[in-house]
Amino acid sequence: MVLKLKKLFPKSTLVYATGYLVALSVLSRILGLIRDRLLTSVFDTAILDAYFSAFRIPDFLYNILILGTLSSAFIPLFSKLINRKDKQEEAQHLIDDVLLIVGLVMGLLSLLMIVFAPYLVKIVAISYEGQKLTDTIMLTRIMAISPFIFSISSVLSSILNSYKKFIIVAIGPLLYNLGIIIGIIWLYPLYGVAGLGYGVVIGALLHMLIQIPSVLRLHVQLRLRLNHINTKNLQRLWKLYWPRLFVIDTAMISLFIGTIIASTQANAVTYFTLAFNLNALPLGIIALSFATAIFPYLTEAYAQENEVAFRNYVIGAISKNLLLLIPVMMLMLNFRSQLVRIVYGGGVFDWESTRVTFQTFTILALSIPFQGLIPLFNRALFARHDTKTPMTIGIVSMIFNIVSAMILSHYWGVLGVAASFSITIILTCLLYGVIIFKTINHGSITRTIRYGLQISLWSLGMVIIAYGLKNLIGNILGTDRLIDLILQVVGASIPALLVYGYVTWKFGLTRVLFRDTNKKESLT
Repeated sequence: MVLKLKKLFPKSTLVYATGYLVALSVLSRILGLIRDRLLTSVFDTAILDAYFSAFRIPDFLYNILILGTLSSAFIPLFSKLINRKDKQEEAQHLIDDVLLIVGLVMGLLSLLMIVFAPYLVKIVAISYEGQKLTDTIMLTRIMAISPFIFSISSVLSSILNSYKKFIIVAIGPLLYNLGIIIGIIWLYPLYGVAGLGYGVVIGALLHMLIQIPSVLRLHVQLRLRLNHINTKNLQRLWKLYWPRLFVIDTAMISLFIGTIIASTQANAVTYFTLAFNLNALPLGIIALSFATAIFPYLTEAYAQENEVAFRNYVIGAISKNLLLLIPVMMLMLNFRSQLVRIVYGGGVFDWESTRVTFQTFTILALSIPFQGLIPLFNRALFARHDTKTPMTIGIVSMIFNIVSAMILSHYWGVLGVAASFSITIILTCLLYGVIIFKTINHGSITRTIRYGLQISLWSLGMVIIAYGLKNLIGNILGTDRLIDLILQVVGASIPALLVYGYVTWKFGLTRVLFRDTNKKESLT
């Protein structure tokens, strides 16, 4: 059996690493669905609005300053140091200096958020008043601690990713969701709404603590040194870091803008956030797993001046994303109302809430394949130490997103914000694609487009089968009970996916999953 698997899956640490990340991401997302199901079943939309709005300021600062920003600057520099025997001490000093600076900066920002929470909340919760405003301020103050914890955890994750130790890093989100669930089930009955915030902080602590033993096993020391700061490497890190501050994550900006606009409408913050979370489900499982696993390999290939491997990593990852995300998008659109009812329905989440949520989700989901490619494109340029291009694209995308969201929301409210998000994502992805193909000097862009069109064609055939089976099963079982909805989705999806899998395998479209990246031919 093992020999057969080895023949089917050629030796590729990247394939295995991505597989482990996908598996752990699936578990994390399942916990995330349980988390959201508990939230919508137990709490009314007033509490949920306060809860989701309280996330926005801490999350916004963490996303801009640390998540994807610090790691994308730290990993290339740190990887270069640890791959040279004479630079091991410098690598340790870099860890010391980054831990000190990140701890001081994020600790200060967390303190400022706690002090000025009443003023910050009015930015993202314009129309809130009374108990709803009080709850939002209180939760913001509690959650303000989590960016500091996550910042330290992000440094640990970057160290482990540099050594290609992905598994423990991927377990972190599992524990984070577990902490939030603890807050919902056990802390809320004890401390009221504040218990939800305590759950978030506990989750952040678990996310950080799980990584420490693995980092120490790499013979890395975790210490704060006020003296002997290596300014040379910090200057190098800063040169890589500061342009990334302007490579604003379009998804994060849209969520931030969406929360502000939605806060002027009753319950809209909850609807938009839940639709956004559902839209992000396949991206966290597939796209981010690919991007996270491939980044150290891209930096290593570029450092070794191996353009063939670098090009094939990029083209192979594009193909993998298209192969998986296009059919997933079509299936999610086909089952959009069923998915929203399964994940969020029940308790106080009524049909009107379901309807608005799946309408918003429909618009967001249209850009899922494009959303999945952007993290890959970002990392491909970062691995080449190109910070100017992502910075320029990020600024242009941010401005376009804000302007279009303001215009479209005037006519369609939260649905307009969702439309602005999808339009911005698609245009940004296309711009990145043109630049990436030019950067890697790869002439077969038409072959990649043709590959995407083939996948789209077979995905369309798959979804036609799923649509017919969905209606057949719905007519037989009905759609009133949760179990009926689950059977409808599973019963219609599995045969359709089997057909899709067989056809793409028969036509050789699945070979990109297992190609050897050192081969010179295109992976598409």
